[in-house]
Amino acid sequence: MPYLAFLAGENITAAKLNSRIVEEVLEWTPLSSLGVFASGMTANPAKAPKLRILRVLGTEVWLLEGRINTAGTSMVNTTVTMFTFNAPYRPTVEHGTHVYAATSSHYPVRLGLMVSGALTGSVPSAATTPSTVWLDNVAFTNPIF
Repeated sequence: MPYLAFLAGENITAAKLNSRIVEEVLEWTPLSSLGVFASGMTANPAKAPKLRILRVLGTEVWLLEGRINTAGTSMVNTTVTMFTFNAPYRPTVEHGTHVYAATSSHYPVRLGLMVSGALTGSVPSAATTPSTVWLDNVAFTNPIF
């Protein structure tokens, strides 16, 4: 939905603010409800991973938080699928970022959101396989056009 500016003199209501400036498309929802974890990957019980979708000034933003346990699956110098989103939650273009990980020798995880719906991760050859990947503060802007 394109952003619709307020007109001069237009009455601004809470409903108009909600729908035109920031609209919650999907409230915080556990990833386990939106797809499947790859073999060896699990939701961390202390902070289960979840997704929230907002539309900010007409632009869709996916927010992620929580942690994915890797169960020792080797991510060193190889890209591993951690989670796959169901069809309605698959982007039309790839996105990527770096995130914190526990026990990765202080190296970040290269995180990717692929058009297949796969949420992937990898670390460089100098790192060790992380035990947990943190998704806190991950934001993908305009994943689906």
